Amino acid sequence: MKGIYKIVTVLAISLGIGIAPAAIAENLSGPSHQESQSVIEVDSYDFVVLAEDALDVGDYQNAIFHANRAIDIEPALGNAYLIRGQARAYQGEIQAAIADLEQAAQVYRQNNNQLGYRLALEYLKDLNAPTSPQALTLPNLPE
Repeated sequence: MKGIYKIVTVLAISLGIGIAPAAIAENLSGPSHQESQSVIEVDSYDFVVLAEDALDVGDYQNAIFHANRAIDIEPALGNAYLIRGQARAYQGEIQAAIADLEQAAQVYRQNNNQLGYRLALEYLKDLNAPTSPQALTLPNLPE
């Protein structure tokens, strides 16, 4: 491994003082035209994962942001509404949270996702109870 570092160091020094052949310097100086044309495709599930991660660490603003991006791409994505509803509840935006959780339940029902539907209903029940939104927890659903 040290040998690779030495080679890279020698090349870097050579490029820095102009000793390297022009072809090497050109290839190492930046991305080629072909590389600069590459596109990374992101789908709604990528944003759901980012939203979940943000929710897990208590970054509710970013959870909402990423859930919004997921919904923009795929409006019939129950997970995005569920996460956004949870984040809004934790921020104290109870009415917005209830609307998101109701939308999540509706989407889950339309997609015949019983587990998601029941989960959204559990969160709604928690929000409608006279308890703190901080008490939202993942319910123990029978399998």
